[in-house]
Amino acid sequence: MSRFQFVNAVATSLMSALVVNVTFSFALEAAPRNTFPGRRIGGGTRGECAARPVVHLVPSSNVFSLGSSNLIAVLEGPSANPMPLEVILRPASDAGLATPGVTPLLQQSLGASVNRLVLLRVPAASTPVLWESSYQCDEDDDGADEFGFLTASAPPALTLLLPEADADDAEAVSLQQKLASLQAVCGSSTAVAPLKQAFDFGDDVIDDSWPETIKVQCF
Repeated sequence: MSRFQFVNAVATSLMSALVVNVTFSFALEAAPRNTFPGRRIGGGTRGECAARPVVHLVPSSNVFSLGSSNLIAVLEGPSANPMPLEVILRPASDAGLATPGVTPLLQQSLGASVNRLVLLRVPAASTPVLWESSYQCDEDDDGADEFGFLTASAPPALTLLLPEADADDAEAVSLQQKLASLQAVCGSSTAVAPLKQAFDFGDDVIDDSWPETIKVQCF
């Protein structure tokens, strides 16, 4: 191999590596705006309180664009012994990670209730936000996991919120409009079936134990 061929080969390899690195970095930055590896349904562990689902009304991608309304919604289903619901909003990086040492944008405890849709208007934000919802379970709730450890808290639902939707994101706009329409029935009730269909929840989330209608409370 001549000296020219060697230099050319090295330059080509470096350029290929640069392209791969740039593409990979772009994918990491873009990923949070497509899907988020949290979960929109919390609960599901042992113990009455910890097993009770807490459901974020967001797309299955678990990424939700707030839009101008800044509305979020949580579903709470049946329970013989309901516990208060805690909602926390934390500033996040573009990668969807919580910013350490930063005061939450919102931390609110809502009184215990059953068969309820909670609608919250949250503070406006110009950067991504982590939304966490969980029940404040009693310490004596028998929430032992498969290893025998007792847990006093239910696993939270965890969703990534974005300030604005892309102009061509029809799903985000449709869901924002759905939440806005729910605001008109605050203090009244709404049917469960249309919510189940609109947000693509299966029978494992909303089963026959749920009533046909639930109350809507706005905060």
